[in-house]
Amino acid sequence: MQKEKLAALAKAYIEHYSDSHGWNREMILEKRDNSDTEWAVDEILDMTLNAPQSLWEIVLEILGKNPPNEVLEVLAAGPLEDYLSQLGDSVIEQVEAEAARDRRFKSLLGGVWKNAMSDQVWARVQACWDRSEWDNGV
Repeated sequence: MQKEKLAALAKAYIEHYSDSHGWNREMILEKRDNSDTEWAVDEILDMTLNAPQSLWEIVLEILGKNPPNEVLEVLAAGPLEDYLSQLGDSVIEQVEAEAARDRRFKSLLGGVWKNAMSDQVWARVQACWDRSEWDNGV
């Protein structure tokens, strides 16, 4: 994926899941309209279904932008978990290396669930994750 397109996709995904509620003029908390960034969610879902190997780039791009916690929660339990569930056996070494290199990624791994991962992949994910922020409320 082109660097500019990857950056735009990451930016829209972060915007979509950030600050989903806001105060209106009457000081009533209401859901924010995020329909203008829905395309990013759709594109990542399309990757998940048709090109899961592409999820790696977008996960790292989004993480690299230091998104807020509500985005990290969706990123971990969405694209990263899907990536591991679909390609785990062939990508686990890459995931382990990234966790050893980047503490933020190691923490992000703490937010995935087993889903369809093999027992072997799941055990390796658990061996390299850091759940401390998740257990203490991301």
